[in-house]
Amino acid sequence: MGPSSAVRTGGVITRKLTGQDVVLYRTRSGLLHAIRPYCPHLGAHLGRGGTVEGEDLVCPFHKFAYGPDGACTRTTYDGKTPKISLTVLPVREATGLIWVWYHRDGAPPTWEIPDLPYDGYTAPVCSVTELAGHPQEIGENVFDTGHVATLHGGIAAAASAPFPPTEDGPSCRTVLRLTIRVPGLGTVRTEDYKIVLHGLGDIMAEARMPLGITFRFWGNPTPVAPWRIHLWLAVSVRVPWPWFVPRPLRGPAARLIARLALSFHASQFTYPEQGGDVPIWSTKRYLPRPRLAEGDGPVMHYRRWATQFYPQAPGQEVRESAAEQGPLDSGEAAS
Repeated sequence: MGPSSAVRTGGVITRKLTGQDVVLYRTRSGLLHAIRPYCPHLGAHLGRGGTVEGEDLVCPFHKFAYGPDGACTRTTYDGKTPKISLTVLPVREATGLIWVWYHRDGAPPTWEIPDLPYDGYTAPVCSVTELAGHPQEIGENVFDTGHVATLHGGIAAAASAPFPPTEDGPSCRTVLRLTIRVPGLGTVRTEDYKIVLHGLGDIMAEARMPLGITFRFWGNPTPVAPWRIHLWLAVSVRVPWPWFVPRPLRGPAARLIARLALSFHASQFTYPEQGGDVPIWSTKRYLPRPRLAEGDGPVMHYRRWATQFYPQAPGQEVRESAAEQGPLDSGEAAS
């Protein structure tokens, strides 16, 4: 749901999640909270004019105040405070980003996004766009190594998965070995991107680049409506500055490097009409039984792992049988 910096102390903002608004606010103590938007008194939207007073969120309509647990703490009327509460959603901050938990049946979180070591890294710089698609498709892109040189061939000369993916419950790790054409130099450079996915909403890649600069890239697809997502991209960098770079310049320069890296990734890999992922994602059709060919990468490993994030319901067996579908036998035609 974007960077932590989007919600300052005393701030109130609204985001979309699974077809409904979510109101995020930060209290005087610095704690972040997430709620469903409507005041239980008479239905005012707390993201439109709601204010923070100390640790309370105050409704703009009748000034009813609600504490961090969602319970009404006071009104502007005489008499007893009504026993009404907001709908509170689990929210976390990790590695400078905001995460809100959603479960179809309202169940509490069963796993957490890890907060990575932050020493020396810039706060993430972010961008967001809305597109047609599904979060699972975005994660699958990581394992579809075959598309990298064909779709992104202007920048990426080759891609491979040198090791089998590894799973740990809701987490899945892989390595993408990417050969990049260095713009303007006519040379190529091969780097290993260490990638970890948490659920269907968090994809984080880490890579060490020339001059010892370490980049962290995030792709976070947030479902906002059926087959509509907000795609958040974020970049954070750690720069081992040489002694002669003045300390006051290091922070601003590192943030500039992060912004340039985000812009490069978005303009070269994500958004362009020719050679970008978004035009493919927003128009492709999900095939439960894709007719894969040798060289496609461990797509089915990813699909098998992803089935854990869906409820057991009619159609689940279709997803599982799709995950069992292997690559085409040699000589078998795709259709």
